[in-house]
Amino acid sequence: MNFLRRSVLDRQLKHSLSRNKCRLDSGIRGLRKDMELTLEYGVKLHQIKINASKLSIGAYTDIVSGSELQNVSSIGRYCSIARNVTIGQNRKSHPLSWLSSHSGLVGLRQRQSPATSTHEEVKQTVVGHDVWIGMDVLILEGVTIGTGAVIGAQSLITKDVPPYAIVTGSPGKVQRYRFEPHIIDGLLASQWWNLTPHQLAELPIEDPEALLDALKGFVVPDSHPGKVVVRNQPFAVDYHAAQ
Repeated sequence: MNFLRRSVLDRQLKHSLSRNKCRLDSGIRGLRKDMELTLEYGVKLHQIKINASKLSIGAYTDIVSGSELQNVSSIGRYCSIARNVTIGQNRKSHPLSWLSSHSGLVGLRQRQSPATSTHEEVKQTVVGHDVWIGMDVLILEGVTIGTGAVIGAQSLITKDVPPYAIVTGSPGKVQRYRFEPHIIDGLLASQWWNLTPHQLAELPIEDPEALLDALKGFVVPDSHPGKVVVRNQPFAVDYHAAQ
């Protein structure tokens, strides 16, 4: 794609994203071919690379520059993802039983001799709501990161992370949980992430137990914020207003 064509598409993309208070700083250069990206209201994606085939990112999530989204199908609302995080790394991209583990050489061999390709399906990673991922974290494909989890910087995540767990290390291990079990159960049942920031700011978010008391008898409704759906090569972008 030439520079002029890309500039035109980037302007079109930026206009559509701005209607939904979203940003995608890398523009179409950061998107893989034949992909579909859905962004809910207020998503901020800095200079990142997206290699996922179909990915949905929830409202108010912020992903800092240098991160790469590979085999991941969904990232929830209110997530904070730091610099240089990789989500959904293929576990089989560097086969140790071959002559060389070099991914380029492996790919060339598999194209020349398809029978050598693994037929095991690459599994998608799923990230829940309100997940905080620190700098330089690597998360392998097929992992589920539970809502409210915290992953410490430079951790390697090879298996599922429970909701509201604090995980660090290589490989990552649960160090503790953010709250007592009854509070975790209450927060998950409340589905508080369907509320807007302004609605949450009126509640005692500094004290989750008090927040649960405040929500007693109140059913948090399902929310359907505005969203932008981006498709690449062929390029298309659609805006869907909040319902």
